[in-house]
Amino acid sequence: MCAQLSNGSFEVISSMPNGLGQWQRATGWSNAGSNESTPDLLHYDAISSCDLPETSMGLVQSFDGDAVMGLAICGRPSTNVREYISTRLAEPLVAGKPYAIGFRMTNGSHLPTSQAGLAVNGIGVHFGMSPLVQQGTNPIIAEPQLKIESTVYSSEWQTFLFTFYPQESYEYLTFGLFGEDADKSIQIFRGANPSVAYYFLDYFTIEPLLPNGEVIEEEIDSSKVVVEPTLSDSQFFIPNTFTPNGDGNNDRFIPVSMIEKEWLVEIFSQWGTRVYASNQLTNGWDGSFEGLPCSPGGYVWQITYWTELANGKKQRNEKRGMFHLVR
Repeated sequence: MCAQLSNGSFEVISSMPNGLGQWQRATGWSNAGSNESTPDLLHYDAISSCDLPETSMGLVQSFDGDAVMGLAICGRPSTNVREYISTRLAEPLVAGKPYAIGFRMTNGSHLPTSQAGLAVNGIGVHFGMSPLVQQGTNPIIAEPQLKIESTVYSSEWQTFLFTFYPQESYEYLTFGLFGEDADKSIQIFRGANPSVAYYFLDYFTIEPLLPNGEVIEEEIDSSKVVVEPTLSDSQFFIPNTFTPNGDGNNDRFIPVSMIEKEWLVEIFSQWGTRVYASNQLTNGWDGSFEGLPCSPGGYVWQITYWTELANGKKQRNEKRGMFHLVR
């Protein structure tokens, strides 16, 4: 886990949850100071309604480890009901330095007995110099720096990975749906009359994209591009630039690996959208998304690979970095 976030997978707990609403047992996390909202710490070894994989809000396997956090992000339209989770970063962010901010989110598989089934757009992450405070279950009126513009509903884990340049040395992170319902699209996706948009969260990450203090220029002349692959722990060779202009030279972004076993490469725009994913490692990315050419600029690559532990279980490993698309 990165230095800025010490318990991003909610694995470190003060005690095993034995009921819903026990967010406070996840070390380092809070519910944004509310005296009413009750996010749920869920765990495979828990009892009652907070044990994985079958919870009161859906059937879900964790993305990483044994624990996840569940939030009633919002209620029915115009009710303006919210739940948030927040944490103080272990180290402040460095103003002006690019970071990869990531998290995993799912609605799980719907259960007929669950009150979940709504979905909403605009879920986001707010960074601040001081903690945000929620009053009761009311919305926090603040503008998140990172936001998922589209409506998200998925029974599978979805990865969201943003590029973030902090304007200040932020120390606090708050996750949820900010602002009132009036400008949100709250939709029914499952169930006849669901009352809540419930999301499971796991594996928050905050990672510097340029750990050695390098600087990525905003504009690069494609005629002067020199592709210098970056070395990632001697296992992956990653191009730092590519030019999908159809000249037959450096038209695809193709990482090279010394690892022969299974691995996955994903590419994200600075707004968190996954524009490419493949385990067919010889093809590479052509710089397009949904049939249209992507804009020039910085993108984040993420490589996931698995190693086998002594007990025979597989361990997930991830590496991230930034590269430039130049046209």
